[in-house]
Amino acid sequence: ARHVGLNPEHPSFESVGEDLGGKFDDYYVQLVDTKTAGFYDGIGSLLVKLHSGDGDSSSMSGVQLGALTNACVEYAHAVLKANCPECSSDTSSSSSEGKDNSIYQRFSSIHGANSVPRPKPFGDGIQKCCDEMGLHPSQVIYVGDAPTDARAAVDAQCRTAIGVLWGSNDEETLKKEEGFTALCSTVEELEQAIAKYL
Repeated sequence: ARHVGLNPEHPSFESVGEDLGGKFDDYYVQLVDTKTAGFYDGIGSLLVKLHSGDGDSSSMSGVQLGALTNACVEYAHAVLKANCPECSSDTSSSSSEGKDNSIYQRFSSIHGANSVPRPKPFGDGIQKCCDEMGLHPSQVIYVGDAPTDARAAVDAQCRTAIGVLWGSNDEETLKKEEGFTALCSTVEELEQAIAKYL
């Protein structure tokens, strides 16, 4: 609401802010496609390997997947759907065809800042995902690319938090976060770091 000249004391400040925030989220979600929000190379394959395995490592299969973002939950769904076309809106949700090969369908819990009590850096979103997945945070390997991810993992008391360096924060920034037990600059390094905790 400040962007349109309102001060917090204005009686419409909250409602105007919520309205503008909703419009921004709606527009932001509409922009999602594989070019604007594609998975980093190798992430899709790693997710499939973690969930289904690839035959060469029994420890890398059967992992439950969850997603948590400080963007709106609709954005999280849009990103996951965009990166697996078999889940596009023109595919019937009642159809089981394509679901087994879909990265989106592999996620047991998906949340955003607008679907959890408090967003990251608080651990509430991780706890909500854990509740839906039937897990305790001490069983969770949390992967993130921001200081708020490390702090949320510590707040939720996750088993570990692994930082990735291909997001919006550099290594120097993420090294300052005590919550990350490892920092990875490639998907291969990430796979190895995850495997240590499986």
